[in-house]
Amino acid sequence: MTHLPSAVLIPLAILAISLLVIVHEFGHFIVARAFGMRVVTFSIGFGPALVRWRPKGSETVFQVALIPVLAYVQIAGMNPREVADPNDRGSYQNATALARFATIAAGPFANYLAAGLLIFIVGLFGGEQVGAADARIGMVERGTPAAAAGLRPDDSVQAINGRRLRAWSDLVTTTRNSQGHPLQMRVTRAGRSVDITVTPRFDARQRRFTIGVAPWTTYRRISLRQSVELAVVGPAILTAEIAKHIGRMFRRQTPVQLVGPVGIVSETVQQARAGWRPALEWVSIISLQLFLFNLLPIPALDGGRLIVLGYEMTTRRRFNPKLEARVLAVSLMLMLGLFVVVSLREILQGLLRLFGRG
Repeated sequence: MTHLPSAVLIPLAILAISLLVIVHEFGHFIVARAFGMRVVTFSIGFGPALVRWRPKGSETVFQVALIPVLAYVQIAGMNPREVADPNDRGSYQNATALARFATIAAGPFANYLAAGLLIFIVGLFGGEQVGAADARIGMVERGTPAAAAGLRPDDSVQAINGRRLRAWSDLVTTTRNSQGHPLQMRVTRAGRSVDITVTPRFDARQRRFTIGVAPWTTYRRISLRQSVELAVVGPAILTAEIAKHIGRMFRRQTPVQLVGPVGIVSETVQQARAGWRPALEWVSIISLQLFLFNLLPIPALDGGRLIVLGYEMTTRRRFNPKLEARVLAVSLMLMLGLFVVVSLREILQGLLRLFGRG
């Protein structure tokens, strides 16, 4: 576990998430350039530019803006309202439908590749996770019933309410079925037995009773080839799991969870406190969430543009640019509104938790 203060972890978490957005925009950039499109600006951050430079022979201005988080790429002719010179070969509007489709798809795909790279790094330097055979605690979350009761990492839970545990799954099942009633735990700590009472708390996000512990895990080294295989298979498996979770939310089998930037940064900090490996694994999951999120069929996202381009490639007719611009503007306003609401809610919840602790 890392003992770095929040003043260090929070900027690092923001940097990690910003890098994922930069990777996304770089995907758009590199493919647009490959098809001969003119990229006007590649900006790291938003607002007035602090540093600007244009490499010799390049048409692109690279800049670092006043608010150095996230990023954006401005491709000539990409705005549907923009009137492009039909003879301008560098304009997005004059590129083939296939070139435009590839340029838009490259952003999400770059996030998918980034997740694979992170999984490769974790596998190569951190090895493969091997779970413990018994109910040994690896991590205790702060502010949870387990922490309040005095449970510690490396504690081995031998029995709950007089019933002996054989595996970690027994602890999870007993906690889930507790209905919030106190659990009498017999714990082995440093070679001696300790009796601890823990009262599970209902987690609205997970919709089950929890105490706030994670199992002890060990890792075994794997070869370079196995790390590559993990990098190829891992993103596909994780993407399928994320997609299933989204599907369950749409079917109302799982409560809808809208997480904004504050929540993402907060969770990234929590993972970073557990160590570099959980942090990188979590960032890879965020990258895959960006991959899927941007493919949603919403006009303001890459998925919405891909649908329009799919229509054009199928019918061989351009979508009405004025209608596309209006739909894009409305969709963008709605998304920005949702972004503000979710962010304010997370900030308010954080303040309430802070006030409650005070």
